[in-house]
Amino acid sequence: MIAVIAAGVVLLAVAGAVLWLLQRPPGPQAVAEAYLGALAGGDADAALDRVASDSLDTSMIEAAFAGATATIADATVTDVIEDGETATASIAYTLDSVSGSGELMLQQTPTGWKVSPDGLGTLTITSTLGDAAAIGTGVFAVDEPVMLLPALYDVLPAPVGILTGAATVAVAPGSAATAALQPALSGTALEAASTQVQTYLDACTAPAAVVPEDCGIRVPWAADLATLSSVAFRVETAPTLAFAEDLSSFAATGGVLVATASGTTRDGSAGTFTYRTDDWSLRGGVAFTGNQLVLSVD
Repeated sequence: MIAVIAAGVVLLAVAGAVLWLLQRPPGPQAVAEAYLGALAGGDADAALDRVASDSLDTSMIEAAFAGATATIADATVTDVIEDGETATASIAYTLDSVSGSGELMLQQTPTGWKVSPDGLGTLTITSTLGDAAAIGTGVFAVDEPVMLLPALYDVLPAPVGILTGAATVAVAPGSAATAALQPALSGTALEAASTQVQTYLDACTAPAAVVPEDCGIRVPWAADLATLSSVAFRVETAPTLAFAEDLSSFAATGGVLVATASGTTRDGSAGTFTYRTDDWSLRGGVAFTGNQLVLSVD
């Protein structure tokens, strides 16, 4: 009986050891391989799950990766050197048909080995126009390095559809890449801006009790009326929009506007007078802010 019980204890101990081994978290090589495999498969969630990502804006990283035009391929871990709670994995891969190699730093965390944030890449975008660029479904500020999962990306000047001049850039693991944009206006930019201006002019020419400000409208009603009670407008020709050559300002000129002013004359009677201008115009500034074209009236 004693021998049988002792054997049972041994068997239980061995079984416990096997169970512990089976539940042991994956080592740095397995984590590095899983990270590279997720990148190759285009799985941002799985890749970021292998990264110590507490300090990262993972939503923006995923938004950019959704638009990746190519992912790494043929990725392998060629060597791993452990040093206490850190490890260095040497890797080889192909990105955009170009062979590359590098190192991934890994670190021990309470949940096991994770790829250091340095295992992503950084991209710094510069632009001669606008303050932002679009990658995938994300919009990023220029002149600031952003963290991205390694992949091939199309970088579009923002506002998308208003500006053209995209650049394609490869972001490799642990590397710092740059993209220099030189945007130009798209063929639809003037149409989009004209729509903005027309909406503004529609508001300017709505019936009102006073002459609207910041609309380029001058109505000399005081020459005929003591007080103004209402003013109505009829647009015969809308101003035509044009951008300055440096795209810093706009001018909408050549408008023809008729204003009908009603009020009280100086003798106390009601009066209505009509005024016409053949040079109705509107001027202001142009800004490309984030993913928006913003027109501001002087």
